[in-house]
Amino acid sequence: MFVPLARREDLLPHEVLFRVCGEEWIGLYQLGGQVFAIDARCPHAGALLTRGEVCDGVLSCPIHHWRFRLSDGKYLDEDAPRHDLRMFPIRVVDGQIEVDLPEA
Repeated sequence: MFVPLARREDLLPHEVLFRVCGEEWIGLYQLGGQVFAIDARCPHAGALLTRGEVCDGVLSCPIHHWRFRLSDGKYLDEDAPRHDLRMFPIRVVDGQIEVDLPEA
């Protein structure tokens, strides 16, 4: 179910928007003109990833510095797919960023 979470013009390059929708904590990022929606909690210790740094398309956890690729959520510090971030499908409709969230 697609849910509107932000206006496209509100998501500026090099910034992140944090949204909570039901049980989901979501970080919205813009990278190279594309928008990505990821689980905003680190799979390691639950840290809020929207407080982490982004450099060259890689998001670092603010606590233990685990690194994730924004384009696909891949955990980069070892080959451990169980640590990959969950990505949410998005679409932009009339300037509105909508995220496909699982139904409760």
